[in-house]
Amino acid sequence: MAWTAPSTFVAGAILTAAQLNTNVRDNTLAGGPIYTNEAARDAAITSPFEGQRAYLTASTVAAATGTATAVPTGIQTIYNGSAWVCVTPVGANLGGTSQAMTTAFVNLTVGGTALSVTLSTGTTALVSFSGAISGNANYLMIGVKTALNAAADQFCAFCQTTAYLTVGKTYVATGLTAGTNTFTLQGKNDLAGGTAANMNLAVQGIA
Repeated sequence: MAWTAPSTFVAGAILTAAQLNTNVRDNTLAGGPIYTNEAARDAAITSPFEGQRAYLTASTVAAATGTATAVPTGIQTIYNGSAWVCVTPVGANLGGTSQAMTTAFVNLTVGGTALSVTLSTGTTALVSFSGAISGNANYLMIGVKTALNAAADQFCAFCQTTAYLTVGKTYVATGLTAGTNTFTLQGKNDLAGGTAANMNLAVQGIA
């Protein structure tokens, strides 16, 4: 059993058992429309309504970078009245120790790889991140950059110790531009130096 694009019937048509089984029984049991990717969904649903759902088996938007990534094979999307939102969490982790930080926020990279997540969101998203950070007795912060701005101090996790301390934060990112958004872990120190290790990032759209 699989999702089948519903048929368009004309007045006076006599429906067969097979047509009803496919269009009513099987599609109902499938739980909603299923498409390969965003382009196939948008081609099939040209006038979505608020609350409409569509499952994608091979998203071309959802992506992540890191040592290991958690990009589900299939994702659930919901139309919130103005944009399709990925409500399936997408995440990644980055092992090893990052480059030394500066006094301004910079992407935290290990071997040239940054920790990032990309997905379709509305104007808000649920963001969770963590990392083991050592500030060398300085005030060190890690946070998440979006397309609109660098990591904001009030949404960061911080420590002030010479030993590695695991910190993290979960918050609602607001003011996003609806559509494809990339979230990247960044860090800074009040004095140059300090590193992060074993970092994690996960993001989920809020419909």
